[in-house]
Amino acid sequence: MRSLLAAFLTLLLQAQDAFLVKPYLQLGDAPHAAPRERLDLLWHAEDHEATWVVEVRLQKAWVPQGAPAFLRLDAPPLPPHRIYRATLRNLPPGLRVPYRVVRNGAVVFEAEAQPRKAGAHRMVVFGDAADGSVGQAAIAKAVLDAHPDAVFIAGDLVYGRGRAAEYRDHFFPIYNSEAVPLMRTTPFLGVPGNHDVPFAKFPDAAAYFAYWSQPLNGPALKTGEPDAAPVLAGLHDAMVAASGPAFPRMASFSFDYGLVHWTVLDSNAYVDWEHPVMKAWLEADLRAAQRAPWRIVALHHPLFQSSRAHFDDQWMRPISPLLEKYRVDLVLAGHVHNYQRTAPLRFKPTQAGPRGKPVAGEFTVDEAFDGKQVTRAKGPIHIVSGAGGAELYDPWQTDAKASWQPSTRTFISDKHSFTVLEVEAKRLRLRQLDVDGRELDAITLTK
Repeated sequence: MRSLLAAFLTLLLQAQDAFLVKPYLQLGDAPHAAPRERLDLLWHAEDHEATWVVEVRLQKAWVPQGAPAFLRLDAPPLPPHRIYRATLRNLPPGLRVPYRVVRNGAVVFEAEAQPRKAGAHRMVVFGDAADGSVGQAAIAKAVLDAHPDAVFIAGDLVYGRGRAAEYRDHFFPIYNSEAVPLMRTTPFLGVPGNHDVPFAKFPDAAAYFAYWSQPLNGPALKTGEPDAAPVLAGLHDAMVAASGPAFPRMASFSFDYGLVHWTVLDSNAYVDWEHPVMKAWLEADLRAAQRAPWRIVALHHPLFQSSRAHFDDQWMRPISPLLEKYRVDLVLAGHVHNYQRTAPLRFKPTQAGPRGKPVAGEFTVDEAFDGKQVTRAKGPIHIVSGAGGAELYDPWQTDAKASWQPSTRTFISDKHSFTVLEVEAKRLRLRQLDVDGRELDAITLTK
């Protein structure tokens, strides 16, 4: 027993010395399912030379993976550090696989990875999360207890300026700790929100592009082009360099997970989804996904919601006809710090004003759908899942139904919560849970 304890303490001390941020899992540039899956493993270490090896346990043997690569980030206030990336390959879909990281000949980290599942699965969604609050930590623990196969964060990944220093303080210690080992076992996906894009005066802003690894199949944008995340030359150069090919393209992308095709859109105000290039990409992506049993669009800014906060942030509404044309089932958003669910609805824009002004149009609401007895929806259902940790908006509206828009069916703003999607071929169940795992809302969709 003493020898086992000593070995554990030795491994713990070595790991503490090896990492600034311990290994965490990402989908990587793998938008489509495959007979043998892959995941990207990232970690951060000091800017010193070391020999790193990553191994995966397959068929009772430890199999070395390709040599890890790194990009260097030198953006104050953090000291220069290295962002390492290795790809775990030949993973059996859906089966947890042990992996380990070796530094200078010594094992410094071990965990199990959950590769993408081919069929039924459980995805957890929440947004507006990493602000270092008690609410954020409670949601992280509750998500761990929900045993997701993957996690999607609907924007505002870290507060308040998307900085590398904020990730170090508020993000990784919460979602990738010994107490809540989510990111080391479960792949995280996400989309940038308005708190994640570059900001003047902060050279370490836009860390999303350097710290995440997601598909690069979105619109082929280049730095400085319209619809690309804005950066300031001379200020954000280090972050752009550390992002490699991810900047600015990784802001929008699509991927398949099990039975669902996800279309992920950068909805920040600098993007115009009516621009021919952007609109063509969106339509092509949705058109190509028609054989998927389920289709989800995820973005930060909701098209439809009832909260007084951010009510006029409606600039994504003009994409509604495309979502309806290609039979999108769910539209998942954050931005508004509460939980909301609409009835299935269709919307025909009639007048769009400048950013931050209402977008008028004609609504057609599926009044028959209740998600219990009537489960086939006529139109997309819009979900706001922005109660992931940050301060809640408009809690008084929870019980003030007269303040809701006619299409809103559920509004919960007095509790932090997260969304659980339990997906099968012909059935999708959506549940909203609070930090104690209590069910606040639930609907079922069928095909």
